[in-house]
Amino acid sequence: MSTESSPSPDWTNLQKSDSPPGQWNQLWNIASHNSKPEYQSDKQPPEVIWANWEKLQVAHLPRPHTPYFGRSVYVEKGDVQSALVKLKGILTINAVRPSHVRDERHEKKGEKRNRLKSQRWRRRFAHEVRKKVQLVNEIRARGA
Repeated sequence: MSTESSPSPDWTNLQKSDSPPGQWNQLWNIASHNSKPEYQSDKQPPEVIWANWEKLQVAHLPRPHTPYFGRSVYVEKGDVQSALVKLKGILTINAVRPSHVRDERHEKKGEKRNRLKSQRWRRRFAHEVRKKVQLVNEIRARGA
């Protein structure tokens, strides 16, 4: 029995004079170990390769998002109280209740435009105030 070895590419035999010795060998070892995952083999039929790949990779993919994904909280170890607190926080941040109350009635186009303009202004103003407070705190921290 003879062991077959694949011919190495030309770039693996190159070594730069200013590079530390063994650098190319180390890179080649890393690349050769990572190039053939354990689910690939030249002697297996495609069905077996696919089944192995599905077992190793596809099973661990995250589940696709649903319409309720962002408003869902897992209950861990039967701790419903903390799950409800987390859910309430998510709903508050996403402003679900105010948008629901607002959507119960028709809003005229001009009123909606003015409301959105006001919300934009308030958000920008709050951001600028936060920046100024941060600047004042930095100046105080310097000892001024």
